[in-house]
Amino acid sequence: MKTYLCKIAVIIFSLSLLSCASILSKKSQSVSVDTGDAQDVSCELFNGKGRYLVKSPGTVVICQSCDDLNYICRKEGYNTINGKIAFTYKGTTAGNIILGGGIGYMVDVGTGAACKYPESISLPMTQINF
Repeated sequence: MKTYLCKIAVIIFSLSLLSCASILSKKSQSVSVDTGDAQDVSCELFNGKGRYLVKSPGTVVICQSCDDLNYICRKEGYNTINGKIAFTYKGTTAGNIILGGGIGYMVDVGTGAACKYPESISLPMTQINF
């Protein structure tokens, strides 16, 4: 009977470790956007979790995703810029892989809890010369 209870305890403990980053980490974050000398620029950020609008310089709350963060910024008289910002894995993800295995990792990647973006993004824009 003791062995049986011990096995159950180990299984419950193991399951509690799955999706560790999902439990311990937020799934959204603030991102500040700065377009240099260009002020009041309309920027759109988008990833696998949604689209987010921000006026630069400014800050927006976005849902984290294990997809790159794409952007496009526009202002009359300036060159439109677009591109992508790569995500990075959070430190909790490594612990989740080691302790929780592949299932926990897959859950965290799917929810975006395993990944993050830089807190501040610099996207300098240049004026169009006529």
